[in-house]
Amino acid sequence: MSSPFAPKDPAADAPVDPADAPVDPMPVGIHNVYIFEVFNTTSWSIILGSPMLLFLQHLKASATVLAFAACLAPVLNILQIPSARFVERVGYRRFVLGGWTSRSFFIVGMVIVAFLPDTVSATGRIIAILVLSLCFNTLRGISVCGMLPWFTHIIPESRRGEFLAKDQLAGALAAITCLFVSGALLRLPNPQYSFGTVFSISAMGAFTSLIFLRRVPDVPVEKIVKNEASLPWREMLFYPPFLKYVRYNMIINMALGVSGVFWVRYFRLFLHVSASNVIFVSCFSLIVTATGLFLVGTLIDRAGNKPALTVSGILFTLHFAVWGAVAAGVIPFNLWVLCLQTFTSGLAGALWNLANVRMVMGIVPAMGRPHFLALYSVASNLTVGLVPLAWGPIMDHLGTWHTSWGYWQWNSYSLLYTMLTLTIIVGLFALEHVAEPKTMTWNVFMRELLVNTPSRAVSRLVGRIRDLGD
Repeated sequence: MSSPFAPKDPAADAPVDPADAPVDPMPVGIHNVYIFEVFNTTSWSIILGSPMLLFLQHLKASATVLAFAACLAPVLNILQIPSARFVERVGYRRFVLGGWTSRSFFIVGMVIVAFLPDTVSATGRIIAILVLSLCFNTLRGISVCGMLPWFTHIIPESRRGEFLAKDQLAGALAAITCLFVSGALLRLPNPQYSFGTVFSISAMGAFTSLIFLRRVPDVPVEKIVKNEASLPWREMLFYPPFLKYVRYNMIINMALGVSGVFWVRYFRLFLHVSASNVIFVSCFSLIVTATGLFLVGTLIDRAGNKPALTVSGILFTLHFAVWGAVAAGVIPFNLWVLCLQTFTSGLAGALWNLANVRMVMGIVPAMGRPHFLALYSVASNLTVGLVPLAWGPIMDHLGTWHTSWGYWQWNSYSLLYTMLTLTIIVGLFALEHVAEPKTMTWNVFMRELLVNTPSRAVSRLVGRIRDLGD
């Protein structure tokens, strides 16, 4: 018996030139998504990003505590599964807006904790932050299940790459600005007021983002494709195109989840980089990400996702291998290495974020879309959250452990980054089994990425400079 989620057109698997696909108009008012993303990113890049990890590090939190704090957001995405049934009844915008509004109040609590004097127990402040983060991420996990189905519904397929590139570019530019300000504030002599001020920026960004979220075009409840029957969760999970991509996605996220948590600790405790400079390193990486999104935003709609994911995997492999060699004492840590690592992580992140979301938006069918996307999000986020939680006690246990293999020095960080490198390589092999009919050949994609796309960007820039001169 054929799957109810199978493509309607049997010829869908035939090779198609993406350049021949029709271009549909974008919905009116879609620019509000980009403005919302600016303020939303300003908020979460602090509360869920490196400033929060640095604050916990300032309170002398262990690697296990850092891993627990970082895992809350991805692990609580599992709440999307029971919440998905209500999205179709309530409506996308109303459902997301309710959750986003409620969670914003818990950021105010984090601001208060950050402003508490050092006379208050550090352990008490850590517990308070973890409780507030638990509440914040619970509401986020419930409401976020309406976000991706909402945008998938209103954005035409032929413009999704362009939309995602602009959306992520807006977020990247906001994060760059926010983190630069945060880095400057963390240079102040009193960490108590520095972190409190940074968290206050997050709260203001959260409440401001709600204004523009209300203006995003909604989908009337009656137009949402509903599945009134009991949902075949097993058949959905084992729908072949979906299962193969989820498997690949989980492998890659095993590496990205761990690196996203422990790179701050690696920089602070192993490389002895100051807190403000850690923020600045994150900023420069995001600048590369923003540049990459600007260059490949329109390319990916013509090229497809697999070539971009392949290049991303190769860059991540290089990135983790170099950090492993630095931790092992084979490569010295200097400015040139830092520039290389910033470039590889930024460009790899741009390609991954763009192609990953676009791929899953194209794979899931309209019937049961919120439930498919909830399954995808839960699977990937559980991986992002649980794998670092397993690594936290390992890093604490290894502590000062080290041993030598010739020039290679084994320690907790060289072991960590070696494992991350191998994980990405396994993911690249898994990607080979993911089917995508609308894609360029490897040679054509690389020529577009390295030659044609930069030259077109330079031509546009020169043209605009000439127009300004005239």
